[in-house]
Amino acid sequence: MKKYEVTIIEATGSCDTELFKKMAKKGDISASKIEAFVDKVIKITGSAKAHIVTENKEFDLTYYATDNGYFSTGSKYFEESLSDYIKDTDTFKILKVKTSKGYTYKVSPIVDGE
Repeated sequence: MKKYEVTIIEATGSCDTELFKKMAKKGDISASKIEAFVDKVIKITGSAKAHIVTENKEFDLTYYATDNGYFSTGSKYFEESLSDYIKDTDTFKILKVKTSKGYTYKVSPIVDGE
């Protein structure tokens, strides 16, 4: 059996449940890459910061629960843009942004009526 260990560091909203944590630990979260959500309007219902260790690598990422399933990203820029607005709204458009190192992702809050 291949090595796959997940440690949930911090969870909020719909990700802050024993079921979600159990699923994450077993590798049963079917999360899309953030790319699948670009240009879509989504409602974020929870998040979970995770530390993952496999046979070949060790990394951190965040799972996000939405009204359309889960996605994950390790983008610090995404996390920063979300933290700027998450207390004001839960509905966002996911944007892909060109940087000097390639592409990254951020959120654009949706104001009621848009």
